[in-house]
Parts: sequence; C-alpha cells; structure tokens
Amino acid sequence: MKHESIVVAYDSCQAIAEEIADKLGAETVSVQSMNVRQIENSQSLVLAIEFQDGGNLSPHWQYAIQMFRDASLSGKNLAVMVALGNRLDNGIYADAFCRELKENGAHIVGGYLYADSPKCNLNNWICAISPNL
Repeated sequence: MKHESIVVAYDSCQAIAEEIADKLGAETVSVQSMNVRQIENSQSLVLAIEFQDGGNLSPHWQYAIQMFRDASLSGKNLAVMVALGNRLDNGIYADAFCRELKENGAHIVGGYLYADSPKCNLNNWICAISPNL
C-alpha cells in the first residue's frame, strides 16, 4: 500500500526513484509535474536532485526549487539523494540546497546519498532514513 504522505521526486532517474518508493511504500512524481500543493500535502519527501557541471541544479530542479521556496516546509522531513553529480564536486552545492530548504522549515533526515559514489548503497541508505520519514 502506498503512503501518499511520502513522495519521491526525481528528474531523469525514474528507475532509482521507483526503487526507493517501492521500499518506502511511497509514490513517485517527476519534478517536471510536481506542484506546490503536492509538496504541502506530503509529510515527507525524498528528493533525487541533479547537478550539472559547475554545481548548477539541472533545469527542472532549478524550476522546482522555486516551488520549494513558495511552499510551506514546516514540519516536513526530507531526504536527499544526489542522483547526478559527485560528492567531491557537489557536496557544497548539496549543502547549500539543503540549507535553503531548512531555512523554509524542512527537517533533513539522514546523510546525503551520492548515487555515483563507489560506496553508494541504496538499501542501507533507505534503511537509515526510513524511520525518520
């Protein structure tokens, strides 16, 4: 049974987002079709964010960040997976992204998962974040 209170938002990494959602009993939504109401109606969000060269968010995530600025994130739990971009190059950008979400009231749960890291273990990460979502 899917819990509509947990949403996994993705851009181009649909297969990974669906795997996460299956394990959490959550729903997936493409960041391209996400809206402020979905953000506000969810209790928890898992964000599969993507960075381009130079630390810029992908175009769809650049658009989505404005929705997160407009939405009330107070009391929401968010987990962040960096689907594109690596820890060495984009750790500071992921921190800045999450800092902005925290300033809007979100609570970031767990550490970030860097999907292209050789030590990436999706199952361990899901186990670590799931009690807090």
